[in-house]
Amino acid sequence: MLKQTHRATLSVRVPRGAAGDVAGGVRDVVGDVDGVERVEVHDLAGVRPDALDLYVDAAVTVGFTDDVADPAARLRDGFGVLDADTD
Repeated sequence: MLKQTHRATLSVRVPRGAAGDVAGGVRDVVGDVDGVERVEVHDLAGVRPDALDLYVDAAVTVGFTDDVADPAARLRDGFGVLDADTD
């Protein structure tokens, strides 16, 4: 059950070998953050490829299963999340 929902703008690193599309890669990376139950991608603002990964700027809605005092910090703690700001 979701306790909190936040809109966020973030930058993530998506492995190029990941199956699916870019939005699915963003969902996978953000969905692996501790306490994240649901991720809805609204907009992909930029995609920058390098040899191994795609660097993606995205606007998302994130649902947490617990009460989070600083959701942006929680997201930034996730592997592959480079930056995050929440509304």
